[in-house]
Amino acid sequence: MESKLSDFKMLEEAPYEMPEPRAYTELIVGSLKREEFLFGPVFTARFIKYALQFVAKKYGEEPSEDIRTLDQLKEYLISVSDKYPSACCHAIQYAQVKTESKLEGSSGVAGTRLLSTGVAKSMTDRLVIKERNVDLDAVFIKLRQISIAMKISPQKIGYKKNEDGSVLILHPTCYFLEACQEAFNEGWLKRPDGRIRCSMNGTINQYLKLATGYDWDYVVLEFDKPYCITKCFMV
Repeated sequence: MESKLSDFKMLEEAPYEMPEPRAYTELIVGSLKREEFLFGPVFTARFIKYALQFVAKKYGEEPSEDIRTLDQLKEYLISVSDKYPSACCHAIQYAQVKTESKLEGSSGVAGTRLLSTGVAKSMTDRLVIKERNVDLDAVFIKLRQISIAMKISPQKIGYKKNEDGSVLILHPTCYFLEACQEAFNEGWLKRPDGRIRCSMNGTINQYLKLATGYDWDYVVLEFDKPYCITKCFMV
């Protein structure tokens, strides 16, 4: 491992364990519609199918009505979150990973970027950038403040800057983990080049791009320890 856990600078802790279901689900579904436009009806049908399968398998809940649109799925997931607060995050993450893996290739990569960019754009809309810079401390502090205010942040997250300009991200309480475990065990948690996929870091990278003006990529160094550590770097 490149760094001890004690080496990470922990950012402000969110005052909640899970994102607010409606705030999170409305944000993600809004961004998913970009992928719906890219892939067409096949994306929507598969996404809804896999999300509902996850909820049924994990929580024993069966939808009471025919769900055919992302907006209908959104309202259904919000409704079950009263009993299962993690249902929205887990079902959406699992369905996203599995659907994109099924549709993988160049378009699959584009789909991932569309979703991450849409979420990151919602964050940077709240950030006034007077000039492009690489003050990563300021960028991460602002990212944290915005995500907490939007009620979509993981409870804890930390980072460590490396001398080569890369950054290690510590994810000790990622709300995607349970869904990622399921997807990993089923063989869906892979990017086209074989690296492990991390939706949380995908959004962080797109935010870094919008905030700094540079392209960023990531690699997962440690997965499910139960924390995860990722490495972000400019490309």
